Amino acid sequence: MTARHDPRSRVSIPAGYRTDDGAEFETSVIDISEMGCRLRNGVELLAPGKGLSIAIGNLAPVSAQVRWQYGSFCGLAFTRPLHSALLEHLEHAHARGALNPDPEPRLS
Repeated sequence: MTARHDPRSRVSIPAGYRTDDGAEFETSVIDISEMGCRLRNGVELLAPGKGLSIAIGNLAPVSAQVRWQYGSFCGLAFTRPLHSALLEHLEHAHARGALNPDPEPRLS
């Protein structure tokens, strides 16, 4: 693992991801920044470099690449940084409790 340069916000946001081979999984994002995020629970073994798309909370899916996996935790780097307004929306929705922990993430 390499040190990150962008600060991450601690959150607990339901998410779903689809790997490049089409497999779909539910998870939750436990920290996030414009450049990437960390997942926990329900994370399948994902090799560094593997591509996927991830739907976080109520956002449309974004492309990402696995940077590391350790036990049930996984670090992703977004292919394109999240716009600061999207990140702020997720952080505020999380703080207000507006992101229900059980919704089905939108993968398509």
